[in-house]
Amino acid sequence: MPVRTVPTKGPWEAPAVFPLGLAAITHRRFPPGRARIDDAFSLRHFADLTAAYGVDHRPELVREAAGNTFADMAGELLAALAPGEPATAQAPPIELAVVAHATPDLDCRLAAVTSLSERVPGAPLSFAVSECGSNAPFAALRLADAYARRHGLRSVAVFVLDQATFPYETGRDLAGDAGLALLLTDTGSLGRLTLWQRTGTEPDGVAAAVRTALAELDATGCPLVLGTALDPARDLPGHPGRIVRTPPGHPASGTLTALAADPAWSAGREERIAVVDHEPDTGDLAVCLIERGGR
Repeated sequence: MPVRTVPTKGPWEAPAVFPLGLAAITHRRFPPGRARIDDAFSLRHFADLTAAYGVDHRPELVREAAGNTFADMAGELLAALAPGEPATAQAPPIELAVVAHATPDLDCRLAAVTSLSERVPGAPLSFAVSECGSNAPFAALRLADAYARRHGLRSVAVFVLDQATFPYETGRDLAGDAGLALLLTDTGSLGRLTLWQRTGTEPDGVAAAVRTALAELDATGCPLVLGTALDPARDLPGHPGRIVRTPPGHPASGTLTALAADPAWSAGREERIAVVDHEPDTGDLAVCLIERGGR
């Protein structure tokens, strides 16, 4: 279940210039699925879970609902990253799969990471990242980068997933099931990633922190994709570059989907763009610069 955490002060971490280049990015919104959580086991499970957190159990919210599990969504996104596609025709086999999410999975009896370890040829290492709110994809990217450096990996995939079927109120604006997948390889030529992160950033410190990050990345005037918690007038007053706002409803996959769907970036009309996200519940701030070209 989503748990609010108390922000803690933290210094800037050193920027991570990824050793792997972006080879492919795919995203999609999913129609209502086939998985249900109104069976006897699920009702008992969620009744116990909500009681432990002092949340009202509302089984009527899922009585007629059918959603998509993370395993199903990850499987469809994986198919879109198949080596048969032109962008990945020369890509090495995936050696690491990371699943990032802000909301819990639909059904606790299934696990996307277990599914991916069987679906991806070669049974690669796989794990999940959560409890980071909207910063989950950036935490996943940072971990994927660390694994790639330490083990000399040539190809990693990051899956960012959202689902919206719950028998309780989440406190988040949810607009349905959606997901995004990124493939990073040593032959990736779509873009080079540099990631800055900071913990414990209070809302009144976001503007100064973002200015510092953009200056350090030499990205002060470049186009920006802003997470839903950020406001251009408040957090980026006077920014000279183009700003893309992330639509609400997909806390984990929203910002990177807004990037992938941006016509100017996807058409290659801009060489550099930065994704900026702040998670107020944790104070996590991420600034990810994407520059055209490979590593």
